Parts: sequence; structure tokens; C-alpha cells
Amino acid sequence: MSTQPIHIQAGFTEGEKPAFFVRFSPADAVPRAHVIYLPPFTEEMNRCRAIAAGQARQFARQGMSCTLLDFHGTGESPGETTDATLPIWYNNISEIYDSLVNEAHVPVHLWGCRLGALIAANYLTNRAITCDALLMWQPIAAGKPYATQVYRQRLAALIERGGAAETTTTIRERLANDEVVEIGGYSLGGPLMLAIDELDMASISRAPAKRVFWLEHSSDGDLLPNPRSAKAISHLSNLGAETKHIAFTGAPIWQLHERATCDSLLEQTEALPL
Repeated sequence: MSTQPIHIQAGFTEGEKPAFFVRFSPADAVPRAHVIYLPPFTEEMNRCRAIAAGQARQFARQGMSCTLLDFHGTGESPGETTDATLPIWYNNISEIYDSLVNEAHVPVHLWGCRLGALIAANYLTNRAITCDALLMWQPIAAGKPYATQVYRQRLAALIERGGAAETTTTIRERLANDEVVEIGGYSLGGPLMLAIDELDMASISRAPAKRVFWLEHSSDGDLLPNPRSAKAISHLSNLGAETKHIAFTGAPIWQLHERATCDSLLEQTEALPL
């Protein structure tokens, strides 16, 4: 591993709904590329924070700058989760992206983990930007099944406490009626959650990047993508993106409450031609 010294900078974007970021970059050189990290959502964000910071340092040692972003209303950013919307989050990305493009004429890569990967692909498509590479760690292929899994956490908690019965349908109805729904200690609002329902990697209209690296966990050593991932990967390839599925093994860090690492994921990431 390189011992190149790195510089660490923390700050906030300058928009009306600012976001906190931490940037790791080579201390004594102009970066050969920029990487912007878009995190997972709710507790998955916290579980992946340490490994993402470690990977950001490694990118800096490899001569790239890496900016870790906390979307507005999440993590260390101001605001509440109920204030968050996809347009606000897209603006957070743009504020970082545009500043990096203006800083140096080097490639810009987006790196998304879980929901952050799905948001990255849709952001690039909606803004008609084709970045050089899109790196995705265990990406969410479609928003609605993911949101349903989030809601089931509430249903399980209600059953455990003997609370009033709900369904994922009634939760979505409450969100559509501008109610706030508490799930796992997070207050979730309709504008964000119902917009996540509409995100689908297999239905975006243009290639989000020239190259897409789809890193997906395999618990049994199977090197093939799951069916939903395979559909999305095929769609991205048909849009013209050079899409590569890469299986990794080890700890599913986004699921674990205790701090963990995943050497296979880090090794596969380090081997990528970024």
C-alpha cells in the first residue's frame, strides 16, 4: 500500500440546503481524478462509514481526491431527514461535482454505496452528465423493493411491541398524506420516500457513465448477479455503458451492527482501472 501523504478537508456545500463533506486528497500533487462518494441511507450509512473513509484514504494514496458526502438532513449535515428530498440531494451532488470540474480538468468518478449507487445513476441520467466511471458497492437496483424492506422494519417493531397492525401499503398511504413515519429511529417523510419508490436502474433513459463497475456480494461463491441486478446490468450495457459485474465475498457490512471490514470488497475496488 502506498504511503503517500494525504490532505483532509472538511466543510459544507454553499447551497440553500447545505451538506457536510470530507475530502481526502494527495497532499503534494494535483489529483489525477476526483471521486465523489454517495452514501447509503439511514442506519446503513453509519454501518458503512468507517470502511468508506478507509477506502477514501486509499484513493488519495493512489493519487485521486475523494469527497465523502452526507446528504442534507443526514449524517453530519444540517436539517432533518423529514426535510430531505431527491432534488435537494441532487443539488448537494451538483455543488460538489461542479466545484471539482472547475478546479481541474481531470476525470470525475461517482461512487455510490447501496441507495447511494441508485441515486448516483439517476442523478447522472437526469442531469445529462456522462461521468468517466460509476463505481457501485452493493447497489440497490430498484427503489420500491428497497423501500418496502425499510417499511418492514417498522412492521416487525410494531409486532414486537404489540402495536397496531400496519402494512407497507398503509405506510405508503400515510406518507402520501404528508405524515411522518418513524422507522428505526429515523423520521421519514413522503416527498423523499415516495420519490425513492420511482427510482429504477433498469428504466433510466441514458448511460450514466462510460464505465460502470457493479460490485455485488456473494454469500455462496456464486459469481453471477441476482436476477434484479442482471436486468439492470443488461439495461446499462444496452445504453452503451461498459458495465462489469464483480462479485465479492466476506462480511455484508451494510447489514452488521458491529463495526466490520470486508477485505474482498476493498481488494476488488483497489484492482479497478480508475
